Amino acid sequence: MSFYYFVNCISLTFLPLFFVYKFTPLSEYGSIYRCSFALFAYLVVQIVKLTIMATLPLPAFLFDHLIDCLGLYYVLVKQQKASLIQVKILGVAVGWSFGESILTRLIDFYVNAKSMQFDWRHIISAMDANVTLIQTICTCTLIWNYSRGNKKLPLTILLIYFTGLSILSFSFVFKVILVSLLAIATFIATCYLQ
Repeated sequence: MSFYYFVNCISLTFLPLFFVYKFTPLSEYGSIYRCSFALFAYLVVQIVKLTIMATLPLPAFLFDHLIDCLGLYYVLVKQQKASLIQVKILGVAVGWSFGESILTRLIDFYVNAKSMQFDWRHIISAMDANVTLIQTICTCTLIWNYSRGNKKLPLTILLIYFTGLSILSFSFVFKVILVSLLAIATFIATCYLQ
C-alpha cells in the first residue's frame, strides 16, 4: 500500500507539469532547453537566496518572494529567442515549478510517503505543487508584462499578492483562494494591457 501511496503523490505532483509541457506549444517548439535553463536558474536563485538570508538580518517573508521575482525576471529577459510569448512564459514556469517540486517535495515523498501509515499532508503537498504551478505561470506573465514597459499594474498586483501570501499563507485553503485571485487579476491585467 505504501508504494501506491508514493506513486500517487509523485504522479499528482509531476504529471500536471508533464501535461502542461506536452499539450501546450512547448512541445511543438522543443522547449527542453528553456525549461532546463529555468530549472538551473531556480537552483542558483535558491542558493543565492539562502546565502543572503543567512548573512543579512532581513525579514524573510519579504525578501523570499523578491529574490524569486528577480530570478524569474532574469530568466525571462535572458531568453530572447522564443518566437511566442506563451512558449517563453510557460517554459520558464514549468522549469521553475519542476525545480521547486524536486527540491521541496521529492525527498519528502520518498522518505515519508513510503511509510505504512497514510498521511494527508503528502496529498496536500502534492496538490500544493499544482497551485504553485499556477502561481508561477501568473507571476511569469506579470513579470513579462512589467518587462515590456507596463510598469504600474503588474507590479502592483504582484506586491498585493505577495503581501497577502506572506500574511495568510498558513493554510492551504487561503493559498488556493489567493492564487485564484491572482489568476483572475493576471487575466484582467493582461487583457487590459494589450
